[in-house]
Amino acid sequence: MPLLEDAIAATFAGAFAGIFLDATLHRPTITEDDEGGGTSDPDDDGEPVKAQLEAATEAMRAAEGYTEKDVRILVLAHGVDEPDSDCEITVRGVRYLIANVGRDPAGAYWDLHGRRA
Repeated sequence: MPLLEDAIAATFAGAFAGIFLDATLHRPTITEDDEGGGTSDPDDDGEPVKAQLEAATEAMRAAEGYTEKDVRILVLAHGVDEPDSDCEITVRGVRYLIANVGRDPAGAYWDLHGRRA
């Protein structure tokens, strides 16, 4: 992450961490199957993050498989490695699959398309 982008992310996190919700990001753990493959299961303990739930965007509504329960989830990016579509996130006791991941131009937050698990 470029130095300026990290500074912006840190400033944004400091300003908004108090109003964003406590959430848990569940990253997958791979279990080898001794045949060159394996299975991927999200870590139930996960890592604490700060998140904000919002209504789905027009782009999310146009995506294949969209349901009216899909949401946009903003996650403060400072100190959080990029999530991917193998991750899941729990916000306000509801667990979501991550269908798509983006990032704002300043690098302050991850922009997730969440689908109820």
